[in-house]
This record gives sequence, C-alpha cells and structure tokens, in this order.
Amino acid sequence: MKTFLLYSILGVMALTQTGYAIGDQPLPLVEVVSRLESDGYGPFTEVSMDDGLWEVEARKQQESVEVKVDPSTGRILSEHRDDTETTPPPGSLKLSKLLRTIPENSNYKIFKEVSFERRYWEIELTHNGQQRELHVDPRTGKIIADRVDD
Repeated sequence: MKTFLLYSILGVMALTQTGYAIGDQPLPLVEVVSRLESDGYGPFTEVSMDDGLWEVEARKQQESVEVKVDPSTGRILSEHRDDTETTPPPGSLKLSKLLRTIPENSNYKIFKEVSFERRYWEIELTHNGQQRELHVDPRTGKIIADRVDD
C-alpha cells in the first residue's frame, strides 16, 4: 500500500511538472503535423516545442492561426489568430510528406523544430547527440544544406 501511494504521488508530481505522465512520450512532430493536416490546417510556417506544448503556426481556411497542441495526446488546446507569415510556394510538398521524405534521404528521424524561411524549410534536429540544422527544398524535399547548429 505504501509503495502504491509513493508511486501515485510521484506520478502526479511528474504529470504536474512535465505536462504528461511518466512513460508518456511526446508525439513526433511529423505525427502532430499529419493530424493537423487531416483537420484542415496548412500550409504551415512553423512548428516547435514551447513551454512543453507543440506550438504550430499555420493557415486554416486562408486565415493565419497559432495552435497549441498537447504533446502526448495530439489534442488541440487552443487556437487563435496570428500574424501572417510567408508560406511555402505553390507546388510545395505537404509538410508531413516532406518530413517523411527526409529520413529516406538521410539518417535523420527525430525533428525538434521546423520553420519556413523565405525559400526553404529550416529543420532543427538532434543526431548522434549533435544539434543539426537542415535547409530543405519545399518542392522536392531535397536537403540543400546540412550543418552543425551552433
């Protein structure tokens, strides 16, 4: 009984501090994007982890919005209008498809943040313990640049 109570208290503390329970893992960025695309969001301009939540900047019905997403369930917690950002050009791959294409062309699989910067996607990730930054063509998914992120 005492052991159960201790684990219950520790579980509540972990949930309070991290936003999700012990053993839960945040959904991969590509999964969050796929779910939002199926709900009518896109094109995207940025997706990042902020204060323990996925923060997404995208369009929905031609309106720029910022969406907060629970990292363990994928549930949308809030949505509000946002400043208009430059979106990928016509003919660009959907962001979920682009993110799935990158592992096919490299060893990279776990993305931390993506943002559209003028002409290309900038993707931050960790690979073999090293912070990396990729620049990716929005139409082809081809990696244009791959460098250590300082």
